[in-house]
Amino acid sequence: MKHKGRIVVVLIVMVIAFVVVSALKVRTQLRCEGFPGSGVTAGELPPPASTDTVRVALWNIRNFPLDQRPQDPDLGFSRRTNICDLEDALHGLDADVIGFEEIIDTQRFGQILKRAGDNRKYRLVFGSYGGRHNQMIGLAWDDDRIEMVGKFEEIAGVAVTQGYKPALVATFRTRQDPPLEFTVIQVHLAAAPRGFSHRRQQYRALIDWIDENALGAERANLIVQGDFNVTGWEGGSQAEELAMLDGLMQGAGLRRSPNSSGCTEYWEGGGRWDGVQVPSLLDLVYLKGFEDHQVTSPQSWLHCKRHNCGELVSEAGQEDGTFWDVSDHCPVTFEISPGS
Repeated sequence: MKHKGRIVVVLIVMVIAFVVVSALKVRTQLRCEGFPGSGVTAGELPPPASTDTVRVALWNIRNFPLDQRPQDPDLGFSRRTNICDLEDALHGLDADVIGFEEIIDTQRFGQILKRAGDNRKYRLVFGSYGGRHNQMIGLAWDDDRIEMVGKFEEIAGVAVTQGYKPALVATFRTRQDPPLEFTVIQVHLAAAPRGFSHRRQQYRALIDWIDENALGAERANLIVQGDFNVTGWEGGSQAEELAMLDGLMQGAGLRRSPNSSGCTEYWEGGGRWDGVQVPSLLDLVYLKGFEDHQVTSPQSWLHCKRHNCGELVSEAGQEDGTFWDVSDHCPVTFEISPGS
């Protein structure tokens, strides 16, 4: 009887082990499910950051963790975010501060960022309201290298209607000697030409807040970044709206740092759904201050780098992995280093 009992115990342990291994395998397959096309490669991510610089990143991670568009294998649509590609990309950014948009599942995203950070001690905060689609704005920072000064806050006036999001504001200070202090305003503004009237109100609310709060010595170094959705208006071009926004920001003492890649996002274009995606410049960086520092031009990575901001063809059998399985937007980075 004792012998039979031991056999039963061994069999139960073996069954449990099999179930656990199978569950982990299924979980990995689900987390990594996506198209077999180009994923994350080292050449499409920035090189490791220098220890004497601060690397800042921004990324709209499309409706994380799901893309709700209907699946269409002929055009390369996927319902599921490829978590493995996302983690590889976040790890490869090697950023000290990262601003995010369109994070729906904030709890799960925090766990992913922690895994992706590896030896970085990322802390993460989100705004209080994600608009009609619950797309939250977030800011993350490596607490070993950067500390948050005081508490984060929101610019409520940027949420001009119930469907839009307030901007998220935080001030950071490096833990190096001498320290660098700077404020980041992360935005996600109204989309599409039809949203121009609301964007124009959002620009005004943003600049009014900067005028009232960010011109003192304690906020001399300012970064305003994120998805501005500068698409032009009905009858007006993207270039015209961008020039208008540049002028407004210049009046508040900010200058746009031109993106050296030339694009930050891909979309279907104005024609039919043919699997050909065209580049666009939606994610912008505006700066004020940093007179004693050198700031590199923002650069876009992943599929923006892979296709050199040219056309992206994503038909059946030619699906671009990170475009469909992670986000239509590309992560953008720039670096702040001590002046010579």
